[in-house]
Amino acid sequence: MALGAGLGLGLFAAESWLLLRSGMVGVDIPVEGPYAALMAAVRPVLPGLLARVASVYVVAGMALAVAAWGLARAWGRGGVGGTLVGWWGLAALLAWERAISRPALFDDLPAARPLLAWLVDHGEPWHPRAVAVVLLLVHAGVFLARRGTGRARLRAALVMAAGLAVVALARVWPESRGTKHPLVVLIGIDAFRPDRLRSQGGSGEVAPHVERFLEDATLFTRAYTPIAQTEPAWRSLLTARWPHATGVRYPLTAESRMRLQPTFARAFDDAGWRTVFATDCSRFHTEGPASGFVTRLQPPRGAVNFLLEKLRYRALGAFADQALGAAWVPEFVDNRALAGIHDPMGYAERLAARLVDEAGQGPTLFAFHATAAHFPGDPVHPFHRRFVPASEPLERRLRMHFAPVSPGAKGGWNRPGAEALYDELLAQADAQVGLLLEALRRTGRYDDALIVLMSDHGESFHEDRPDLAGATPVHGARLSEVENRILLAVKPPGGRGAAPRDVDALVRLVDVGPTLLDYAGLPALRRVDGVSLSPLLRGGDWVPQRLYAETGFTHVVPEVFDAEHWPGAPRTFDAYRIRPDGVVEMGESIHAAVLMEKDRGVYDGQRWWLERPRADGTLRRTCEGDCEGPDALALEAWLDDVRGRTEEGDSRKVAGHVDDPRRPLAPGRVRSTQ
Repeated sequence: MALGAGLGLGLFAAESWLLLRSGMVGVDIPVEGPYAALMAAVRPVLPGLLARVASVYVVAGMALAVAAWGLARAWGRGGVGGTLVGWWGLAALLAWERAISRPALFDDLPAARPLLAWLVDHGEPWHPRAVAVVLLLVHAGVFLARRGTGRARLRAALVMAAGLAVVALARVWPESRGTKHPLVVLIGIDAFRPDRLRSQGGSGEVAPHVERFLEDATLFTRAYTPIAQTEPAWRSLLTARWPHATGVRYPLTAESRMRLQPTFARAFDDAGWRTVFATDCSRFHTEGPASGFVTRLQPPRGAVNFLLEKLRYRALGAFADQALGAAWVPEFVDNRALAGIHDPMGYAERLAARLVDEAGQGPTLFAFHATAAHFPGDPVHPFHRRFVPASEPLERRLRMHFAPVSPGAKGGWNRPGAEALYDELLAQADAQVGLLLEALRRTGRYDDALIVLMSDHGESFHEDRPDLAGATPVHGARLSEVENRILLAVKPPGGRGAAPRDVDALVRLVDVGPTLLDYAGLPALRRVDGVSLSPLLRGGDWVPQRLYAETGFTHVVPEVFDAEHWPGAPRTFDAYRIRPDGVVEMGESIHAAVLMEKDRGVYDGQRWWLERPRADGTLRRTCEGDCEGPDALALEAWLDDVRGRTEEGDSRKVAGHVDDPRRPLAPGRVRSTQ
């Protein structure tokens, strides 16, 4: 035990030294200016965090030592030498398996690159597992041959067989179904473009679990988000209001700028339901108490999370990627920011068990936001070899490539490769969703549950810009089909029933909350922009709806896509502030500039009216689609109406404007149709 603890601590010390040497934890990062607040926020939590990490190494080291000692004793040898050999052999088996199943764990180690590339191309997770089983059987056979009589050997063999049978049955035995309380499940898949579905022109190979779900659900083929970024999209989803009504109009919005509104989750909580929200990524989206979810399962937000990304203790990915490790160091194991250390499939299995447990305790609203397609985007086995060809460089096959996009910059990627990796990541998120849905089927809760499957936004690969074919994909930068069109499918309790398989009416993300409340028989939210979709699902009358949409704030300056666009807000670390509690928020000085650079638009299914700020201080309004007749004029008038309701705190003027620091964008607009 002492030997194992020492080996574990030695491994922890070696990894810590490598991190310090590379400057990964701030040694080579300037701590003056904006970074001073970041370091001040993380310094108090760092000792306790590292102590818990070190304890994982100690416990894992002791466990490996006990196992190694037992294996050595089978040969009658034992001792320090045999234990050391066995310890490193078992550690090598773990590393071998993880290099195949989650290769991003080692993809930034240059010395391991050739071996990792071979394993990615040719390895299967069952290879090291089979070696482990063979080694165990050999040692068991040697032990029985050396130590026991014939009857003792038979008893030992029976005990081993019984143990294996119990383990096997535990994997397949149906779980208890218990009392069936009302259940509402909302699953969001980050950045899922509906054109990946077979019915929408896709191959059908990207998301087989979603495709299976659609056999029981109604798919809304023309569903849109009002803003194509996760945090503001979810705020509009929860409140059924447009972004200007929620105050959340870009990622990392300061809490002081949020306009707190009732949410559908709060309505469920007020009615006595259990309300749970879960996600494994909190970089640019977290849900606080204002969301209405009482239970919120998510990584720490802000400065601590940015620090955790740098603490790449690789052995955690081998030692702690299970339920006990997730309970002890959830900041690492259940955190999407830690590529390779985080096990997305193990996380989904634990989440599925939590869903079943919550549903068995009372009426439950359970929401899950799957973020596999979000940066850092590292596909695990078997997804990392599904769509990206082996001819691509290894670093572009194992993790999402990122480079700032600026005018004239093409980036270091290529569009086919970027889309192939995106499809692999969506397939990974689809597999996570499949684990949750299968858990509901296995426990008899699938049929009677109200299940909504959606995405918060799409993704743009610059399809209309060949000169940006190699640039980083983006969402929230422009109002478009590829960025604002989303996946939305609803399975009412009891299945689709008489509802149509596909619905072509224009619907919006803000309609989800009213629909959930309607089906649950709970009071509707008042004075909201969304409406219930139940008439469409039940075959009733439907009043055509309109979409209001606006751009967010991305790493891409708007001039990249529109040379005459207002030059926009700065994209530097100085744009943000770090509160004493470590929360990262958009700074006061940049807020007005972000609002000023926004494009706005309205859509009715036939035409877009778009409004873009120009560098000369005017607004250019254009129409795309069928722009003639009274319907087009009515939609433009609605844009004026909605835009008028955004004016409070959004004057479209910015201090320090290059032409006139006090001048708002001219109310007279350049108007054209195309």
